[in-house]
Amino acid sequence: MNDSPRLIGRKEAAEYCGISPTCFSMWVASHKMPPPIPGTRKWDKRAIDAKLDEISGLDVREKQAETGLQRWRRERDKKREAREAFAPQVSLREAPRRVLMFMAAHPESDTIDQIRGAGQRTIDKLVRVGVVECVGTDGAAQQRYAVTRLGQEESARLEQWLAPHVT
Repeated sequence: MNDSPRLIGRKEAAEYCGISPTCFSMWVASHKMPPPIPGTRKWDKRAIDAKLDEISGLDVREKQAETGLQRWRRERDKKREAREAFAPQVSLREAPRRVLMFMAAHPESDTIDQIRGAGQRTIDKLVRVGVVECVGTDGAAQQRYAVTRLGQEESARLEQWLAPHVT
């Protein structure tokens, strides 16, 4: 059995660490070393060992088991991060967003009267932000529109972003 006591005074604690008592007091004040046990002037050798392990990068304490709540939060944050990868890059309200997605899915619908939910203001907004472009006119002098590359990318992001997520 070990004859040395587990609780030691300031001088013994300093010797145990290989430093002067004054230096040990400074380390306690700067939280490098633990404080004495409340109501005493004694330090626990194991607490000193733990602090030394921590500041030396040798913190070998076992990690606490993850609680159910911590696991749920970690998984929720992971899903949120994955979903954020598909966050829309172009600021569009709901109606222009729906029109863009329709146009991307139905490239044959290229005039305002063929594009479901589209009006001139909505198309103008989509042209202004660069996701749709005017590509000419048809025989009846109606303007024809097509989704740009940026619009295709945004539509793909929106599909992922708006897809229901099963948890």
